[in-house]
Amino acid sequence: MSYVFAGPDGWNLAKAMDALGEVFGVGTLLLEGGASINGAFLKAGLIDEISVLIQPTVDGLAGVQSIFEYRGGPDERPGAGQALRHMSTETLEGGMVWLRYRVEKAPA
Repeated sequence: MSYVFAGPDGWNLAKAMDALGEVFGVGTLLLEGGASINGAFLKAGLIDEISVLIQPTVDGLAGVQSIFEYRGGPDERPGAGQALRHMSTETLEGGMVWLRYRVEKAPA
């Protein structure tokens, strides 16, 4: 069994990704987390592509997280300096829409 540590507090995600690459040869990672882990990876600048599937339904649930959520200070902006460039849109069976975006540095 192998373990990868993300620094002493568990939040050094860049260090963990470096370790996955160096120790296990991982070059690409599919992040299927919830909004909090997605927000943490976004804040760390570790997301290079976003793939979103939108299913045309209405659930009416209150308190459901968005795609990205970051639990930081009020002045922290996890997406600061990053922009999305549309790569493709595909309509799938049942009206589901698949959107793909590349994460890039925002224009200065």
